[in-house]
Amino acid sequence: MVLTMAAVADNKGIQFTRMAAVVEGRTEFADRQAATRFFSHLDLGEGLTARETRILHNAARQCEVHKMLHGKVIFEECLLT
Repeated sequence: MVLTMAAVADNKGIQFTRMAAVVEGRTEFADRQAATRFFSHLDLGEGLTARETRILHNAARQCEVHKMLHGKVIFEECLLT
């Protein structure tokens, strides 16, 4: 997420003082179904305009990791002998 935001900032000429992301995952259970919800806390520092903040926030929301984790995730395991 931070790498995506940094690449977009570089491409758009956005100067930032700080850029950090903390992602927290919580698994919730309902009716024998489990769903994991991810909470992203973004720190974009000071001095950005509202437009620059929106651009970087949208970049974080559309990063490749989000695309991979969107939808159903299936784990398959096999033992190597």
